[in-house]
Amino acid sequence: MSLSKVLSLALVIAVACASPVLKGPTRVVRRVPPAPSAFPLGDACDHEWQYVNFNSDDDTDRVRLQKLHDVICIGEMRAISSYGQRSASDLLAPYRRYFAESDDEDDFQTHVKDVLGLIAGTSSTDGAIGSVVETFVVDNLDFGANDENSVDCTDEYSLAYTSTDELDSREKIHFCEPSWTRGGAGDVDCASLDPFPSTKMDSFSRIALHEMLHYSSVGPGTSLARQIVDQKNADGVGAYDPERVHGLIDPEQDDNPVLTETNADSYAWMSLDAWISRKCAEDASNNNWASYFTEDPPAYEPDD
Repeated sequence: MSLSKVLSLALVIAVACASPVLKGPTRVVRRVPPAPSAFPLGDACDHEWQYVNFNSDDDTDRVRLQKLHDVICIGEMRAISSYGQRSASDLLAPYRRYFAESDDEDDFQTHVKDVLGLIAGTSSTDGAIGSVVETFVVDNLDFGANDENSVDCTDEYSLAYTSTDELDSREKIHFCEPSWTRGGAGDVDCASLDPFPSTKMDSFSRIALHEMLHYSSVGPGTSLARQIVDQKNADGVGAYDPERVHGLIDPEQDDNPVLTETNADSYAWMSLDAWISRKCAEDASNNNWASYFTEDPPAYEPDD
């Protein structure tokens, strides 16, 4: 779940991959990919993302298509991004675990709020996710495997990546095999959680949000005005998962809050933290849910 590495704005698109990618010895020649389509198993919802290289007659592909459809259209993606946005706006505990308070040099809160608001959408009546999502494309083919300059799924720990396909010049998301085993955030067992945010609460929606954040229309299209990538902790290892994401901002660890607003997993875990807190809190009135987790994640173990 950890995916997905500031590089400069000259980057075409950041890739999301949990750990270094091991390249295969050979590449398969591909034809130009087909054009993306709307949800092929039924009616698409408003602003639903697009699909390519799925076989609607294949049982496995049908399950994946339904999972991708549901995470947008049932409302889970909008829920976690909205609660993340609210945490930033109101400076709540989930936000403060992963991001700094705005100061004279950097308006952290506004940047985070605007980025997540772009995904969540602004309407309070139609329930639709942000319109930017309908420009996102999910490719069922591991297209990065055919580009020596791209990441792919050859690393068994990779969950997904977002990159530009050299054959059709489209920015696309590909979910690797392990990501499909993640359940929904609504299925998280609150009684099994630690007093701090951990990977026990991970969900497919968190992975999907992480990948959406890598699109070049997201960070640069908001007040942040920078590409959201995958930053690294002080030990040179990618800042993925609650412990390392919190470590970026923790004064006793990396103490580097500037990196957080361009680190995809900071947004993704903060948003999931907020939504799980709202789901699991005994008292969810007002903003009381925000204190559900009573501890910050433990310090990460530096890589030698």
